Amino acid sequence: MNKKFSSLISAGLICAIFLGLVMYHYNLDSNSSSNPLNEVPKDQGPLTPQGIRLTAVNDSYNSMVITWYTENEATDPKIVYSKSPLLLTNNTVIPSSNLVDGTYIYTAELDMLDINETYYYQVFSDSSNKRNVESFTTGEERNTKSIKFMVFGDSRSQREVRRVVIDKITDNFNDLDFTIHTGDMIYDGRIQDQWNNYFNDVENLTKTIHGYYIEGNHEHTDGNMYENIPLPSNGANSFYYSFNIGPVKFIGLNTNRDPLTQASWLENELKIAQGDNQTFWNFAFMHEPIFNSRDGRTDRTDLVQYWCPLFEQYGVDLVFAGHNHYYERNYPMNNLKEYDDGELYEFENPRYPMYITTGGAGAPLYTRDGGNPSYEILPYTAYYNSTYHFIIIEVHVNDENEYTSLTLETWAIPENAGIYGGICLIDRITILKKGIDLIVNTPDQYEVFGHESPNFNISLVHKNLDPSWYEIDSTWYTIDDGITNYTFTGTAGKINQTAWELKSNGTVTCKFFAKDALGKIYTSNLILRKDIEPPVISIISPEERNIYGKIAPSFQIEYNHSDTHSVWYSLDGGQTNYTISSLLDNFNSTAWSNVPNGSVIVKFFINDTTGNQFSEDIMIYKDIIAPLLSIKSPSVNETFGSAPPSFIIEVIESNLHKLWYSLDGGLTNVSFTLNGSLDSQEWSKLSNGVIRITFYSNDTLGNISKKEITIIKNDPEQNTEEPRESFPQNIIVIGISSGVVAITISIMVILDLRKKRMP
Repeated sequence: MNKKFSSLISAGLICAIFLGLVMYHYNLDSNSSSNPLNEVPKDQGPLTPQGIRLTAVNDSYNSMVITWYTENEATDPKIVYSKSPLLLTNNTVIPSSNLVDGTYIYTAELDMLDINETYYYQVFSDSSNKRNVESFTTGEERNTKSIKFMVFGDSRSQREVRRVVIDKITDNFNDLDFTIHTGDMIYDGRIQDQWNNYFNDVENLTKTIHGYYIEGNHEHTDGNMYENIPLPSNGANSFYYSFNIGPVKFIGLNTNRDPLTQASWLENELKIAQGDNQTFWNFAFMHEPIFNSRDGRTDRTDLVQYWCPLFEQYGVDLVFAGHNHYYERNYPMNNLKEYDDGELYEFENPRYPMYITTGGAGAPLYTRDGGNPSYEILPYTAYYNSTYHFIIIEVHVNDENEYTSLTLETWAIPENAGIYGGICLIDRITILKKGIDLIVNTPDQYEVFGHESPNFNISLVHKNLDPSWYEIDSTWYTIDDGITNYTFTGTAGKINQTAWELKSNGTVTCKFFAKDALGKIYTSNLILRKDIEPPVISIISPEERNIYGKIAPSFQIEYNHSDTHSVWYSLDGGQTNYTISSLLDNFNSTAWSNVPNGSVIVKFFINDTTGNQFSEDIMIYKDIIAPLLSIKSPSVNETFGSAPPSFIIEVIESNLHKLWYSLDGGLTNVSFTLNGSLDSQEWSKLSNGVIRITFYSNDTLGNISKKEITIIKNDPEQNTEEPRESFPQNIIVIGISSGVVAITISIMVILDLRKKRMP
């Protein structure tokens, strides 16, 4: 920081401390006639032209609009103007007139003026009622290399204060090109007398320096603002508009009206500025701040949504607002409130817009906290002071050294017990814009690539500067911290494949370079991720060798990979694949029904965005075949007496669950685990004759098989006059005697391991 700047800041800090200690705040928000501060500054006749103000509805370097009012209707209103202070050779313009609430307002446009020329003019109501000769100077053409202007806001209700503010401006800065007012010129824009009072109070400034104004909430959307202030109409009815002076595009936005409608217009204006080689800076001004620091007030989230992204996309540098009656400057900040506090006063190529609140031109002052002891200072605030103030801004373009610069100075008016002193500097910043931005468009930061080296595309953005500046001499990149450099031409290419293969798995830093014809080198770092290791998948369920039936089983898997592309499974070795959308799900029912009985290999797959693939499989069993059951004894139609017969059955089933038989067609079932004899009680209940025995078996999946056999019961102790049913002709009765035939058999369960390889 240079010594001059350091001393200015030191003086400003001392001034700020003084202001904080001795500032006396008026609290007048009335405009009644009883208020002595509302008196007209000097006696004026009803036909005297009053409240003279200059504005521009077209380019201010070749035209100017002059507006004034009278209390009674003038009989011969006109403006006489000339390059001669004595108006020797002159031109005359007859104004248009408009009656507004008892006030006659006159407007005259002086056009076809010469560039950067001083003109003298005199306002007449008639030959007897006129004002002294005044003057203004037209601006330079668009290619001017330097402009100087003033920004202030909220002059509203304290007439003495706003007169003092104007006097301090005109006493100390008589070289301004124009002024900007951020709204709330008066307390109630629907009352014409307040407009008359305002322009009387500020006439020392407005009769020689033309101004631009934007609607505030106190102007009211149904007020008289636009009858009193002619403005550019390239937006909508002058509610919002734009103009260019020198290397700057100025955009006036209206926070009282629909922001979405203005957003499309705003984007178009910024696109025009982006394609204009003479526009190096973009400034926006409005009344209500987008980001609000005053206790009890909130951010304008609609403006954050609709306007801020456009400010950032198209390079708006400064955003001025009023509404809060203090001065505040934020660090460069985006719409997410991400701010850069790396510098406080001197900035070079700031990345984001700076938001500045200037509301100290006459309205009662506020403090941010409003007396709230729990108020928390917003971290993105770089400087704040509750004081009457105005802002002086100078913009310069230096073709020789190929840069443009801005100086912003905020001047305060200290006051002690109502006695105003001089002015003191409380804030000063400089912004330097030079060089180019080397922007890597593709790949994205932290984008993931595999074995194949990525393609790249860059842009060399000249920061809205003269395109003849910064002619590019060469471009190159490195991915090994400069050990090896790879040159390229144009704005696109491919990272060297051999160099890429030498990089291990993980992050890779690519650094791009561009050197201009003056020898200045610009850089941009790009961090990529190289991923050549496949992801890993874990099978939670089903468990190895689990057995399932006809219903498709469920599965649960886990994986942990940030760049997963797809997950799928197959039940047939990969011939048919099924994408997994949930980590917990059921196998596809059709696919499961198509799987043959027996062992099933389930294979899960996963791959990442770079094509690395991993698989994990598990073997389970499908069992939809009932146990194979056969009866070895008794024999068909074998005869038994009072003792229950023995039986031997064979079951072939690896997952046997239960065995049982029935002697009455399934009404009564008897479970058993080993071959043996029929239940004696159940046997005794049976009458002599043909007995049908049904044997059953099922497996753990519920598959059931059964076998039947008929035998003959001939118990001599029972009444056997007639058998219950005649013997079938093909039944052979073996071993019928009066004695008891005892058959001892053993059960044999054969596990079929030929098809199911169970442990």
